[in-house]
Amino acid sequence: MADIPDFVHFEQHVAKLFKRWGWTVETAKTNQPGYDLIVKRGNYTGAVQVKWLNNNVSTPQLLKFANFLDTQAAKKQFNCGFFITTKGFGGPARALIKSWGNDVRIGCGIATESDLQWERGFSQNEETEEQVKEISSPNNNHKKLYFGVFTCKGGVGKTTVAAHLAGALALQGFDIALVDLDPEENLLRLVGDGVYVPNSGGVGNTIEVFKGEDWHEDSARNCKIIICDCSPALERNPKELIEKFDYCIIPTTLNPLGINKHGKVIKDTVREIRNINPNAHLFVLVNQFKQLTTNRFNLLRRTFLNVYQEISQTDDKFHCIDPEEVHIRSSDLLYYWGIHLLEDPDNPRSELAFQLVGGRCYPRDDFINLADYIERQTQIEHLRG
Repeated sequence: MADIPDFVHFEQHVAKLFKRWGWTVETAKTNQPGYDLIVKRGNYTGAVQVKWLNNNVSTPQLLKFANFLDTQAAKKQFNCGFFITTKGFGGPARALIKSWGNDVRIGCGIATESDLQWERGFSQNEETEEQVKEISSPNNNHKKLYFGVFTCKGGVGKTTVAAHLAGALALQGFDIALVDLDPEENLLRLVGDGVYVPNSGGVGNTIEVFKGEDWHEDSARNCKIIICDCSPALERNPKELIEKFDYCIIPTTLNPLGINKHGKVIKDTVREIRNINPNAHLFVLVNQFKQLTTNRFNLLRRTFLNVYQEISQTDDKFHCIDPEEVHIRSSDLLYYWGIHLLEDPDNPRSELAFQLVGGRCYPRDDFINLADYIERQTQIEHLRG
């Protein structure tokens, strides 16, 4: 594609390729948000987003397009969509694509000089053996990566975040070990038997769960990523595990009355972790996010970021995640996660809140987006292997 110098020429090239596939093509209005071309064939009318990129497509770019297609205005005009790029799709983006059900009519492809190569057609993933291998084979030469999910305050979703971050990473092709360090052992109750995460390549990945007292690296030799659901009392967590943390997720909420109060708790949390582990990357994550009007969201966002500005200036491995970029939405799937234990108490099953609703799953989208953010911010290439 070296002979196509800019977006305008690339858009024209993509239009020609769609015409070769038998579609009629119209150019969208100038500065039309959400799409660049309109394509029609038979009963299908599709929105096409054209991305002239030097790097692989990231998860947020795909999510933005998928969310546009979910709007009422888009549904009135389109019954499918196409995301076409110059370069390719990164590992987290491919994991997101694989997670979509057949009801999601989004084709994802790469425009070559002579054709469109599909990463995903309308209703199925079409990944080559090499692409599947690239996703699912982490480099065995790297050491294990340790994540902690911790805060000094209970009730902010530690266990939910730990389990579903594990699910997002499993969707990317990794076997995950979850270690339950909380005395309440909620993680063991919810996913104690482990979870198998299938993928389109035929061989899925596993999430194994261990009691803190039973954990040893040899217990899960195939797992390159270990996620610890920590006790809110730091002293109850094994010091040798905290010392191993490469990354630590600190969940909080965007509650207007609690931002400053939670900020003090998180500052205490950071101080306690740093007394034991000065090297881990720490991420403050907004959990249980509820949609707001733009003005109110901007007000809360500014207040939230200002609370942690002092820590960010003195600790270059402290990351206050901008909730505009990454957050975990409040949803019925997450709120009622665990109801499966009540449905069959004699034979409780392990599951995550990753069920598709209308072809989409917002918790799954959000946690894949979180995994993508962590990789981009810290440049942890060994997550991709």
